[in-house]
Amino acid sequence: MKPLQTAAALALALQAATAGATEPAMKTRQPYPPVQPAKEVHFPGFAEKTLPNGLRVVVVEHRESPVVTVQMLFRAGKAFEPADKAGLADATASLLREGTATRSSQQIAAAIDAVGGSLSTGGSLDSAFADVGVTSDQLDLGLDLLADVVLRPSFPAEELERWRRQSLNGLQIQQEDAGYLADAAFDRAVFHGHPYGLPDGGTPTSVGALTRDDLVAFHREHFVPNETIVAVIGDVAADDAHARIERAFGTWARGKEHTIPPVDTRSGDRPRILVIDVPDAVQTELRIGQVGLAFADPEASVADVYNSILGGGSSSRLYQEVRTKRGLTYGAGSSFLKAVQPGSFQASTFTKTESTVLALEVMLDVIRELAKTPVPAEELEARKTYLSGVFPLEIETAAGIANKVLEAMKYGLGREHIEGYRGRIDAVTAAQVQSFAERRLRPGSFLIVLAGNAKGFLPELEKKQIGPIEVIPAAELDLLRADLRKPAAPTPATP
Repeated sequence: MKPLQTAAALALALQAATAGATEPAMKTRQPYPPVQPAKEVHFPGFAEKTLPNGLRVVVVEHRESPVVTVQMLFRAGKAFEPADKAGLADATASLLREGTATRSSQQIAAAIDAVGGSLSTGGSLDSAFADVGVTSDQLDLGLDLLADVVLRPSFPAEELERWRRQSLNGLQIQQEDAGYLADAAFDRAVFHGHPYGLPDGGTPTSVGALTRDDLVAFHREHFVPNETIVAVIGDVAADDAHARIERAFGTWARGKEHTIPPVDTRSGDRPRILVIDVPDAVQTELRIGQVGLAFADPEASVADVYNSILGGGSSSRLYQEVRTKRGLTYGAGSSFLKAVQPGSFQASTFTKTESTVLALEVMLDVIRELAKTPVPAEELEARKTYLSGVFPLEIETAAGIANKVLEAMKYGLGREHIEGYRGRIDAVTAAQVQSFAERRLRPGSFLIVLAGNAKGFLPELEKKQIGPIEVIPAAELDLLRADLRKPAAPTPATP
């Protein structure tokens, strides 16, 4: 889920941080706590092997508890969906575990529950995943179940229809949520028709049209060993783990290679303002940003520090300016979505209808300021220390270690990338942050999406002349179309 995806979700996430706040218009930024020295962290070693069918296997021995986690990552995310079949990747990944050639959904669930294990599948932007977690003495059963759902899913018609009903119910609720509309419209517009911008989970139209044959074909095409990585983490010897993976997946037939089309990173010479008119909304959802950077970008660590300063939590500049000093919202933040191709940079908040334009101007000013003035040393060190301090928490468990290993391998990076994370963060300077803000962020050509009651803020917005404005009534929004508008109804023929 994206940060600040809906106003309700954001309010809940920030409840603890804002509890007891009685002065929404404080005049100074809160002082930073003293910087503590980072604890030394040693990432465990891992053994890699590629099977003859192209399946890449990595094993990390982690003997602290008698548990083994096996995670598989497939090049099968929504980046490979046709526009008219948005939701196909999610449906395929979700339904892997809902029945195979030899087991029903109930039998799969009963088998893993009987040994106190877990089995899950799902999808994301570039990838799909399947993972199993069991005690080490049940690893053979875990791998048998994992191989069954990955290699032999049957996509039963009744399970597809159940998934469809649930998805349509959720999508129907989302269509009435200004936060969802703002996020979805931003993604569709910022990626210029690239599949990265397709709505997560599809739309009522695309989900309603998916067939079992669509899922079977997508699985056959994209769930292939030469585009899959397996990470085995836990209480198992590397040689033993490699042998078990080869027994479970060694006969899996290779498929063809796939690449993700490039993202169009061009921008205009003025901001583009897209207003989604939600007449009954009492507040406006704001999303501003542009195409960002890929995961393997050489400046990814600088981007992490920049984002932490700008919008990473309640001590960030956006939060302090928009929420703490001016009381325009209950929260504001920013994020970089980094993927195989350049993802997006987005700054987000929500505010009352009448303060929409002011909140927008404040956000733009905060972003511009980072390009004008070096970050003070105290602020920079506090944010770097926070990022470095989070890293050890992310690798405390077998699943966390597996995530980091798969993430690095997915983007063509090795162990040195994982081990060097804290060093790269610590090395970022104020000059690099300012240079990044100057070169890589383009407020003068940002995409700005405002979802709310347009008549309540449009006159003031037009007076500001920030950029050209396009208004789309929420009832006319079509996220499957590049222009975001439902086609006009055909004119009846004249008798």
